[in-house]
Amino acid sequence: MRFEVRMARSREDVARCQYAIAEVYNRQYGVVFSEDRSDLEAKIEPWPHRFLMVLHDGDLAATVGLYLRNTYVERYGQVERADFERTLGDEHITDMYDVGRLREITKLVVKPEYRGQNLSRFTIGCGHSRYFCQTEADAPYLITFCGKRSIATHIYEPTGLTPRCVKPFPVYKVHELYRSPEDPMDSYLLVPEADIPPRWYGLELPGEYEAAELLPMETAS
Repeated sequence: MRFEVRMARSREDVARCQYAIAEVYNRQYGVVFSEDRSDLEAKIEPWPHRFLMVLHDGDLAATVGLYLRNTYVERYGQVERADFERTLGDEHITDMYDVGRLREITKLVVKPEYRGQNLSRFTIGCGHSRYFCQTEADAPYLITFCGKRSIATHIYEPTGLTPRCVKPFPVYKVHELYRSPEDPMDSYLLVPEADIPPRWYGLELPGEYEAAELLPMETAS
């Protein structure tokens, strides 16, 4: 199946992505979103700053958001600069990247009628395109996310992405219907030059792509 992949730029497109995300998060987790406030104990989360659209014949099949600043991991993950630097490990990488310059992938949603087609993996991969994550004249940045361990092992890793676990994510009421003791949450970090395959990081947007052509063979089958 072929998909059009592009950033939501118009007010209408942003609203389509927000509606798709809010519908799932409100129904499944009791979460609401706000432009100007967040309260994890009251289950109020901030909207992402950007949205990626994955469309099939004009229908929004999947979307994922991006925080350009004030990431969830920084605000709520109790992650210090030293934690990020320890996770990077390599002195060459720490010299090249500023751990204070982060992007965060967040709020992946696939519509029910498109599930079972590896679209979660495809959308996450596309979300790591530099055409989605960077801004004009941007300095090198790192990508982070927080999520259940099953997300890292069943969605990220099968795409070829290699997330580095930073530390366990604290417990908040907003995640009471999401996480569990058997599947806890962690904060993760990805280095573009080392942890994101070129087919994803260099993916040109907007564009039309066959999901199976970009996913590893065993994943796409």
